Amino acid sequence: MVAAWMLVAGSPASASSCPNTWIPVTGLSQSSMESSIACLINERRAAHGISAVQPNLALRQAALGHSHEMISQGYFEHTSPAGVTFVDRIVATGYTRGARAWEVGENLAWGTGPLSTPESLVTSWMNSPPHRENLLRAQFREIGVAAVVGTPESRRDATGVTVTSEYGYRSYGKSKANKKKKRKGKARKARRRHRA
Repeated sequence: MVAAWMLVAGSPASASSCPNTWIPVTGLSQSSMESSIACLINERRAAHGISAVQPNLALRQAALGHSHEMISQGYFEHTSPAGVTFVDRIVATGYTRGARAWEVGENLAWGTGPLSTPESLVTSWMNSPPHRENLLRAQFREIGVAAVVGTPESRRDATGVTVTSEYGYRSYGKSKANKKKKRKGKARKARRRHRA
C-alpha cells in the first residue's frame, strides 16, 4: 500500500497528551521527535477506535535508511532512484521472514521551521487521504518511525526534518481455513476411533 507523498500543512488537532508535539526539530533529539510522532499516530488511531501500533526495530531500520537516503541523494519518493521500493527495503530487514501473511505501508513527510514539529507532520498526513489511510489502517500492528535532520532539498538544513514511517502486519501459523480443516479432521478421526 503506497501513500502519496505530498505534504499539506493542516490545522492543528485538539490538545494532545503526547510530549513535545509543537517543538520544531531544532529543539528535539531524534528519539524525542520519533517518539512524539509515534505517540500522535497512536492518539489518532485511538480517536478512531483503532488499536495502537507498536514499535518494531526492523521497520525503523527500513525507515531510517530511507530518510537518510532521501536527504543524501536529494529525492522524495517511495521508490529510490535505483528502483528499490519500500517493500524491498522492509523485506531486506527480515521483517517478513517466516510470516504466513504480511502487509506493509509507508508514509513520507518533510518540513522546515514551523512545519517541522511532530504535530504539523502528523496533521499533514491526516489531511492527505492516502497517508490517512495508512495511518488509520486497522490491519497494521507495528510501526517504525525515522526522523532525520535535513531535507531532500538541502541536507544541511538544520531547521528541516525528513520523516519516514513504515507500517506493518505479520501473521504466523496456519490460516483460519486450515485450522477449521484440522479441527474437522480431528473430529472425524475421533468419531471413527469412537466407532471402532
